[in-house]
Amino acid sequence: MKGYGQFCPVAKAAEIAAERWTPLVLRELLAGSVHFGDLRRGVPLMSPSLLSRRLKDLEQAGVVERRDGDDGRPEYHLTEAGHELRPLVEHLGQWGQRWARKRIE
Repeated sequence: MKGYGQFCPVAKAAEIAAERWTPLVLRELLAGSVHFGDLRRGVPLMSPSLLSRRLKDLEQAGVVERRDGDDGRPEYHLTEAGHELRPLVEHLGQWGQRWARKRIE
């Protein structure tokens, strides 16, 4: 994970939650995806190796916890810190709906 080399809380939070593709991975986790394949379907243009890297980075940051599911497959669950990112992801989506919409159309 690249850093800004600054110690302000915004820089430190951005190093974790604003890395390329990470907000979309967080969106999928917040929407209930827990398996790697489900996450892949939610961000289809993201390479599997990059998704794996982002999940490991989020795990190291204490945002995601990897567990073995009942079927033995690995599952990814947000920690308390991860769930606290919900308003950030929701507000980012609302901002995009309001201000970036013209670019989408």
